[in-house]
Amino acid sequence: MPAPRKYPPELRERAIRMAVEARREAATRDGVIARTADQLGVNRETLRNWVT
Repeated sequence: MPAPRKYPPELRERAIRMAVEARREAATRDGVIARTADQLGVNRETLRNWVT
């Protein structure tokens, strides 16, 4: 039996959308994954994997 998901699908979709939109802005490109993850309370590596 697989482990239950820690983050709901809605949060995952929102986090990906926020990170991708922030990356489009040239001035804020550095550290966008870390900032977005911290804002939403998501692990940084988890968000990085979702965006990838």
